Amino acid sequence: MQWESPQYLWLLCAAPLIIAAFWFSLQYRKKQIRNLGDSRLVEQMIPGYSSSRRWFKMVLVLLAFVCFVLAISNLRVGSKRHKAIASTSEVMICFDVSTSMLAEDIKPDRLTRARLQAASIIEALDGNKIGLIVFAGNSYVQMPLTVDTRAALMYLNTLDTKMISNQGTAIGDALQTALNAFEQGGSMDGRSRAVIVITDGETHDEEALDVAKKMAEQNIHLITVGAGTSKGAPIPVIGRGSRKDYKKDKEGNIVLSRLDEDMLKRIASAGNGIYLNLEAGKSVVQQIVKSVDALDKEQDAEFEYSEYNQHFQLFLLAGILLLLMEWIISDRGSLWIRKILNRENSNG
Repeated sequence: MQWESPQYLWLLCAAPLIIAAFWFSLQYRKKQIRNLGDSRLVEQMIPGYSSSRRWFKMVLVLLAFVCFVLAISNLRVGSKRHKAIASTSEVMICFDVSTSMLAEDIKPDRLTRARLQAASIIEALDGNKIGLIVFAGNSYVQMPLTVDTRAALMYLNTLDTKMISNQGTAIGDALQTALNAFEQGGSMDGRSRAVIVITDGETHDEEALDVAKKMAEQNIHLITVGAGTSKGAPIPVIGRGSRKDYKKDKEGNIVLSRLDEDMLKRIASAGNGIYLNLEAGKSVVQQIVKSVDALDKEQDAEFEYSEYNQHFQLFLLAGILLLLMEWIISDRGSLWIRKILNRENSNG
């Protein structure tokens, strides 16, 4: 027996706070009643009033809260051990963190949209070895190849345009860094490898074409993903007094950053790969997964894993039933029961 997400169990510490909040609200209500006159007489004037019933309703809410916490923590029991052989590929994601990625021609901006798309890609490629490279004017490995999807997502969330001071869009340097990372930390051949480049493609880097051809010779699959639009947008910067301004050239004109799809298509073609546009949404993730799945998977060592029966449904159902009971029970007792008793008294 184990909890899938035990960190949520800390929410149970809020139970005493709920009890304390209810007690203070009850004391406040009693104070208001005393301001109206003798508390006993006022309570007698309220049909069916019962403080014990209010406590009972609070207990129901508290128990429902506990059930919901246990549900999201997900109790798993009855584990079964299985043996399997891992079949994986090695995928390096090259992520553009140049300031042009702050352009807002796609909402909310290129960097944010690219991060969200990259997160979807990483989650969809769960089980494969993922590495992360960041680049602008130069590049470096942010995260080496790993099967830890959570770690990859954590590193992805830290990406911003201040990571590299040397500005530019050195795609060729990023591709070379990916090749070096494969050689230093990889364990597979080219047919099991892929490189994904997410960028706005604002570069005249002919080196990228040469490195892409080298990748094709090594059977490494290359995928370029364009972020932005051909229409383009200015690059936001923070001016004096935290005032939002835009990047300007030497003549004082606002610089427009445009997606260079032609360059990204040329790079993809040189590497016998494919080009995708970030705006295609889910289909981008689907095509990348299809491409990676088509690679020759490397057979890793045999490993064991556990299969559990999930029991969060029981706690979820119990919580809903408790809230339903609390909603049915009135602070002043059941209205239809009071009507029946009043009718009997009037007939008697």
